[in-house]
Amino acid sequence: MSNQEPPSDVRKRVREHWGNLEHPKKSKTENNQGTPRNAGDANTEVIDLTSEKESDGADTSETDISQNEEQDVLGETTTTREEHKRSDDISSVPTTNYPFKLMKSEIYDQGTSSEHFVSLESIFGAPKLARSWLFSFQFELDYILPMFAENTRITIVAQRGTILPATLQTPRILKLVRNMETSLVNMPPYACHHSKLVVNQFDNGDCQIYIPSNNFTSAETNIPTQIVWCSPLLKKFSSGSRPSVFRTALSEYLQGYRADFKPLIEALEQVDFLPVDALGLQFVYSHPDIASSGLPLLSRLLQDKHHTTEDKDKTHHYLAQVSTIGSPIKSGLRSPGNLFLHYMIPLFSGLIKPDTGTKRGTKPFDIPDYEKWLEINQIKPRIVYPTSEEVRTGPMGYMAGGWFHYHWRRNDASRELYQKLKKWGILYKRNPPVDYVRKGTPAHTKFLMKATTVNAEGTILDEMDWVLFTTGNLSMNAWGTYTSKPRNYEVGVLFKSTKQVKIVIESAANLAYSKFNGAGRSLTEVISNDRKKISVMVPFENVTVPYSNKDDSFCISTAYEEPDTLGNCHEPQA
Repeated sequence: MSNQEPPSDVRKRVREHWGNLEHPKKSKTENNQGTPRNAGDANTEVIDLTSEKESDGADTSETDISQNEEQDVLGETTTTREEHKRSDDISSVPTTNYPFKLMKSEIYDQGTSSEHFVSLESIFGAPKLARSWLFSFQFELDYILPMFAENTRITIVAQRGTILPATLQTPRILKLVRNMETSLVNMPPYACHHSKLVVNQFDNGDCQIYIPSNNFTSAETNIPTQIVWCSPLLKKFSSGSRPSVFRTALSEYLQGYRADFKPLIEALEQVDFLPVDALGLQFVYSHPDIASSGLPLLSRLLQDKHHTTEDKDKTHHYLAQVSTIGSPIKSGLRSPGNLFLHYMIPLFSGLIKPDTGTKRGTKPFDIPDYEKWLEINQIKPRIVYPTSEEVRTGPMGYMAGGWFHYHWRRNDASRELYQKLKKWGILYKRNPPVDYVRKGTPAHTKFLMKATTVNAEGTILDEMDWVLFTTGNLSMNAWGTYTSKPRNYEVGVLFKSTKQVKIVIESAANLAYSKFNGAGRSLTEVISNDRKKISVMVPFENVTVPYSNKDDSFCISTAYEEPDTLGNCHEPQA
């Protein structure tokens, strides 16, 4: 493990790669087939999409573009593990599924091993990997290509201007580049191809799917905390096939591209998604050309989780952990609001139904006294977002803040809404163990989740009603509204508790850094032989802490003069 400043040549590469960023100049959306050479010519720059302004006057957001670089190291991949057994004649313990892994970091995790780690090298360098489709917002080819075997066929799906071309000239890299296909997506200003998705196909036709929280650059992989969803190995059918809810949604997403992904869709049709469907997992996506995607799609999938009359004595805990909080939204509201509070919670609870009985010209999401509405309906929202002090005192200091965009100081509307969030006690911070090597390192992950408890102050971690792991931040670009399409490409996976499946969340600190091999099981836990358990790894602790009066969310567009742990101050970024 190392918490020290990375070598000076890394900092030099950071400045060279991320020092000069520009906005895309085209507003037409299309897909082109090309080569990495086209993506990396003299006129192509990595795109900075962090501005909140939009050319068409729509409400806007940020994206998670970074200013930094580093490297990745090897980890282990395992998808399921049996719980520890009690010593008092319990002969059968239900299997716990661990589909999430912590992305191993060369900065924090040298000399550390755990079955709960994964690395890009273990994904891209998997034995007998025949073909790999990579969807992302940024690619650093010098970083990822050396991880592949030379005969692997690679297809890259990227927004134009977001590929750092290969400069390495080894025979293996040259062969990979010659055989690589690149599908370039042209996006309008301030929208982006933000999906992060890997589909691996092996020599025997088996497939495995990954959704990482990081783009494919060395800095983003190693500096902020990153988590990866790993599907089980999907076996090729020996004969016939079976329908799959997850595969159907994934195919709909792929078919929305203007590029030809027929080989990928056919590869997915030939494998059995039963290990995914049996757990009730659902693929959730945003697509700028699919009106039913984004917020309407997620809202529909959560209809069976609406509040009911049986919940009248229960407290509903809604939690969002993101790396970006977009501009205040105005659509459907009389005064600027927050996407999670004023759109998502009313929709996901079923307490507001904008498609039934809504008169033309009304504001369906406008709740005059929102704080009172939360109290009446026994709703406790939480948004976990890094404070400026957490960023400053982390091992990498302000360098880790380059992926976190919440411009709450930018204008009066943003400042006013931010003060409401603090007043209402919505904003929460981490509570890491004293000896946690990552300390308050911010997480680039995006989670939405909900739990129900019988008392207002009870822990929300015993069992989750549902959990969404997604690439989408809290912005209208990522999700759209109930009546307008999203502007970004985003992907995610939804978990829901049922009579057959129990969803719990466990912190990365407890799983990956525990001195024991796994999290174990409480002696008071009720044993059920017929209910599967899914453990969702999250980047925060079991008990989050509300902001104090002195705490403020990290604001990347603000100057911070107090030096960080590396002795650096923070210069404001747009």
